[in-house]
Amino acid sequence: MRTTKVAMAPLNREVKALGTALAYDSAKIVSATSDYLTFLQIREGQSIKKGEIIAQLNDTEEKARVNELAALLSEQKRQLARLKNLTRTQASAISLLDEQQAKVNATQAQLDAVQARLNEMVIRAPFDGLIGLRQVSEGAFISTGTVLTTLDDISTIRVEFNVAERYMADLVPGLDLRITNVAYGDQVFSGEIKALDPRLDPVTRSIKVHGIVANQELKLRPGMLLNVQVELANTAVLQIPEKAIVPLQNKHYVFVVDKENKVSQVEVELGERIPGSVEVVSGLKAGDEIVIEGTQKLRNGVSISRVEQ
Repeated sequence: MRTTKVAMAPLNREVKALGTALAYDSAKIVSATSDYLTFLQIREGQSIKKGEIIAQLNDTEEKARVNELAALLSEQKRQLARLKNLTRTQASAISLLDEQQAKVNATQAQLDAVQARLNEMVIRAPFDGLIGLRQVSEGAFISTGTVLTTLDDISTIRVEFNVAERYMADLVPGLDLRITNVAYGDQVFSGEIKALDPRLDPVTRSIKVHGIVANQELKLRPGMLLNVQVELANTAVLQIPEKAIVPLQNKHYVFVVDKENKVSQVEVELGERIPGSVEVVSGLKAGDEIVIEGTQKLRNGVSISRVEQ
């Protein structure tokens, strides 16, 4: 039988996962109020700048109310100024001054509320991005919460993927990502890990990872299935020859040789595989002697004779 000692060896570890492309910023453009659409500017699939008008609702009533309250407020402020002059000579005018000040404050509050409603009649792009398909038509009556279209900033793509719990200690923001997609064949998009979810999924025992990828050519789109490869740090791990593994059902075993040259079958948990070798996560320790040839003839407790390599 040929045997070897279990030893630590450097392993360039990689994690491969399937990820989903997400827009860096994404929003549904909805109406905050109800009225008729008097203007609609949705250039489907085209870029739009932050602050550009997307839609305008009928605001005739709101403008009239703003003008009315502005005129009333102006008159009330004029009366307030007159009363302030009177208080210098007539003490009895102080109560009238307080009353007039209250009127001014109340009118100002009403004007602010109507002005806010007037501002809601104009719907603007909250950030730079690509406008989506329109869901309404100009002239239609829309109610509060009606979706007009979507807006996505895809100049940078966020990548969401899950990684097994055992790699958690090696995952840190800033690690490089290599990303491919079936639509672009072997073209590689480079990115980096941006953040790790502080919680693990209790069912899959995996951690959710977010990365970012520059997407100036707008090739990657939200919803795409992405092949993600993360290169972890080059670390020293227990490695054994792959031919020493004895698979049995869904488990893996090796034969360990003791001091009396007898073998015992030990279950091991495997990690990364490289050509000819495999990482051992648990079940063995450095210095253990294992059988690497002739395992098919072995049983627990059998004595072996070593063959010099």
